[in-house]
Amino acid sequence: MSRLVIVLLRVMLIVLLLGAVLAQVLVPIAASEIGVLYPEVEHLVVPYSVAAILAIACAEVVLVVIWRLLSLVADGMIFSVGSLRWVDAIVVAIGVATVLSAGVLVHLVGVAQVGGPGVALTLLGTVAAGIALALLMVVMRGLLRSAAHDRGELDGVI
Repeated sequence: MSRLVIVLLRVMLIVLLLGAVLAQVLVPIAASEIGVLYPEVEHLVVPYSVAAILAIACAEVVLVVIWRLLSLVADGMIFSVGSLRWVDAIVVAIGVATVLSAGVLVHLVGVAQVGGPGVALTLLGTVAAGIALALLMVVMRGLLRSAAHDRGELDGVI
């Protein structure tokens, strides 16, 4: 892979990480303003803010792991068995973020019975996207495992 592509991707990862940190700062502020505007949901400000901050932290974990995987690509070590654990970390982080989103969805719609259809559909879309992304990463992990196995066989032949 081109060094330029790796450098550009790392710059974008830094930008995304900074944006995620900013979002973690802004979420409680925005949530508290919503709590003031809509007193009927004020009791949800703290738990939903915590869930959002944790979900963003999961995205930050994914970004850091991608950075590590880029290092393995740059070093020519991506097809090693050790890279599989990094992909596992991505799957776990996506899974945790999806469970957090699903928990908020279930609580919002089933328990608190607040928010309109738009909020419920947005959360449902987030959960569906999280499940799809986690499954995609499981498939990618399988491909990486096959490639690492094939690489090992080729190294044995050569």
